[in-house]
Amino acid sequence: MNQPTPKRRLFCINDNVPTESTSLLRDACNAREVEYVEIDAVSFDYDPSWQLQVGDMLFRPAVSHVARLAEQFLYRAGVATFWAGTFDVYFESSYWQLLLARSGVPMPRTIACTSPNRALLRTFVERLGGLPIIIKCPGASRGIGVMRADSFSTLFSLVDYVLSRGTVPYLAAYIDSATHWRVVVVGKRAVAAYRNIVEDDDFRTYAADDPTAYTSQVPEALATIACRAVEALRLEHGGVDILEHPSGRLYLLEVNFPCYFPQAQLVGGIDVAGEMVEYLLAKREQFIRESLR
Repeated sequence: MNQPTPKRRLFCINDNVPTESTSLLRDACNAREVEYVEIDAVSFDYDPSWQLQVGDMLFRPAVSHVARLAEQFLYRAGVATFWAGTFDVYFESSYWQLLLARSGVPMPRTIACTSPNRALLRTFVERLGGLPIIIKCPGASRGIGVMRADSFSTLFSLVDYVLSRGTVPYLAAYIDSATHWRVVVVGKRAVAAYRNIVEDDDFRTYAADDPTAYTSQVPEALATIACRAVEALRLEHGGVDILEHPSGRLYLLEVNFPCYFPQAQLVGGIDVAGEMVEYLLAKREQFIRESLR
C-alpha cells in the first residue's frame, strides 16, 4: 500500500524578528503551496505531543536562546533544516574563529581575551601586528559591540569594562581601507552579495540602499570563501561578512546564522527567501525518499 505523501510544511520559529523576514518566508511558501506554520518561541509550551514528521521543514530566523531551545525541541531526524548533519542542531562552537582558521578559511588574526593583564594585552597587540586593533564583543549585530582601539589606554579601559560585564571579547587585527562584503549562502551556493558602506566618522559599515550594489552573480573568490566558512560551521545557510583588501586579499570576518536575508531581497531584488524554501523543499524530498527505502 502506498503511504500518503507528507504535507509540505515549514515551521518558522519567531521571537520578535523583523517582520519582513517572516513575511518574505510566508510569501515564498505561499507561492510554492507550502503551509507556513509560525511558532512563538517565548510562549512555546514544549508539549511532548509536538511531533514533526519526516519531510517537514524547520527554520529559526530568531537568534535568542529561547528560540534555539524551541528549535532543538522541535527537531527530529528527517526534518529539513539548514543544519548539515543529523545532530548538528544541538551543537555550536564557542570559539568559531579558531575553528574557521584551522579549517583553512583566511581570517584576520584573532585572539580570545580573557584577562585585563597589561603585559599580556601588549603581547596580544604585538601578535596582531600592532595598533590599531579591533575589539569585538559577541552576541550583537549591525556593528554593535565592535570597537577599535588606537592606543593602549583605549584598549586597557575597554577590556576592563567588557570583562567586568562578564563578556569575553575577541581581539583582531585591523584591516585598513578594506571593502566590506556580505555574501548570502544557501546550501552550497552563494546566491547574493553586496558591498557595505562606511559610516561617516566611523570605521564600521552599513548596507547600501543602492540596488546596483547588489548582485546574484557572486564573484568566485568571495563565493568560495563564503561557502567554505558556512560548511565548516556545519551549516547550509548564512550571511557571511568578508573584507576585501585593496591588494585583493580576502579575509572572513564572521558567519551569521540566522542572518538578515531580506536586505538583498528588498533592496537588491534577489529572491533569497525563494532560494531558501526551494533548498529546504529539495532536502525534504531527499529525506522522504530515504525513509521509503
